[in-house]
Amino acid sequence: MNYVELKPWQKIEKLEMGVMQDAPADVAKALEQMGEVNFTARALGLACRYRGLEMVKGLVERGVKFLFDAEKLKPALRRSRLVYLDQLYGDENYSLSLLSTATRRETVEIINLGKRFCGVQLVPFNERLRTLNYLCQNAVSIGFKPDELLFYAHFSEEWKIIEFLKNKGAAVPENRIQMMTEGGNNDDWLNYCWLSGQLDDEQFFRVMNALIAECKGKKLHFTEYFWDINFKRFPQPRFFRFLLKNFNQSKMNKGKLMKGFIDSGNVPCLELAAENGWLKLPKKRDEMIQYATENGKTECAAYLLEFKNRTANLAAERAKAEKKLERELNADPNSVTELKKKWNFRKNDNGTLVITGYKGSGTVLAVPAEIGGAKVTEIGDWALSPHAPRIKEPARELRKTITKITLPEGLKKIGESAFCDLISLESVNIPESVRSIGEFAFGDCVSLKAIIVPDKVSNIDANAFSMQHGRGALEYVRLPKKLKYFSEKCKWWRVYLFHAQNCPKLVVGVPHAPHVEEFCEHNEIKFEYYDI
Repeated sequence: MNYVELKPWQKIEKLEMGVMQDAPADVAKALEQMGEVNFTARALGLACRYRGLEMVKGLVERGVKFLFDAEKLKPALRRSRLVYLDQLYGDENYSLSLLSTATRRETVEIINLGKRFCGVQLVPFNERLRTLNYLCQNAVSIGFKPDELLFYAHFSEEWKIIEFLKNKGAAVPENRIQMMTEGGNNDDWLNYCWLSGQLDDEQFFRVMNALIAECKGKKLHFTEYFWDINFKRFPQPRFFRFLLKNFNQSKMNKGKLMKGFIDSGNVPCLELAAENGWLKLPKKRDEMIQYATENGKTECAAYLLEFKNRTANLAAERAKAEKKLERELNADPNSVTELKKKWNFRKNDNGTLVITGYKGSGTVLAVPAEIGGAKVTEIGDWALSPHAPRIKEPARELRKTITKITLPEGLKKIGESAFCDLISLESVNIPESVRSIGEFAFGDCVSLKAIIVPDKVSNIDANAFSMQHGRGALEYVRLPKKLKYFSEKCKWWRVYLFHAQNCPKLVVGVPHAPHVEEFCEHNEIKFEYYDI
């Protein structure tokens, strides 16, 4: 066979098939005839897992290594039957094939590839250990990462490999310790959680205790995804006790977890939660009592009531509640404390404020002109929209019932989708100080009938007043005289502002200016001049 004439992807395929089927000497000879092969990492992984030291030596001595550049390779691999482009990333570690079980997608890929060859088996442990020793000796030149293998060896419970690597000076990498204790790269975190979920109960204790020892006293990071992956074991008291002892509780949604215990009638885990201070706040304790009672969880409700009677200073709680009520009744509605109860906001570099959300309970809103002496100059993206990210369902439903919004003078910008989908909004003012209105700012406010845009507004982004998902009540919009889309110098005058076919009564007030009629024709709107 003339190997020199093989295309890059054919060389890769030939090398991988040769590693699985041919003698080491034949593979070495083929490599010499091929010249450069630009992706050898997986072939070397296959040799480590299925062929042993002799094949690995033959490959390494002829330049085969774990190192590769995924981005440079992709054009050359598009026709290969053996390389899966959607799984090829520059951080893949094919040396993980030395481990007995799959620990990452690259190991799964090698195992699946190995299944194509009848009768192929994982090489015996001692042979893998000899191969590992050789890889450690040549680690730098071939791109072998002993520290990474050490980390993943825990999930295979390859304790002898772990001991061997530590004797060679390997240690769990700092970035892995940081990921386990603080979180990190999303892909690595998800894989770590998934691996923990593949362990049986006793393996989980062994593996996690070993990894905790590597973290030098730091608590492990916790997310709801980690809980969900291990949801079958954590509601067991011994696992929940382990979780409380070894994981950082600050990221735990304690209320949600306790409600889960109540739903399943799990009194022992509620007791552990109480022992760890999860019910020390009277408000949280009473919330759990109410939840258990309303859902008919009598055993949990009985325990929680007994806990309250045993631990609560009811007289002190009552006095505290009365003082709080008195403060609320006497509070200045415009004080910083009260405004913080209604509004989320952030500060710009220049000291002005951006309203980022509404958390009050009213449906007639007056956005404050300032908070704590700082002026409000912007309504942020999605600030009041029911489709804003990270808001709870009750808040989402409340926003759909807002009927009136009063915006303050001094406001300069209304952000993208700021009021989008406020389906009950009937009235809103745009102050004279506003200069810019974002994309979909009033999109699908289907109850809104009129909008007067002040003359100093120079920019309105696309679909600012579009009614795309329902029939709109919009009857009149007045556009400003100096809107940049009316200028002959503007390249974007054709921007759509309206979805006029869903607003059959809509008439737009426009000034006499260049391109006005073209603009209206493009938006398919009826118009009238207001400066005749």
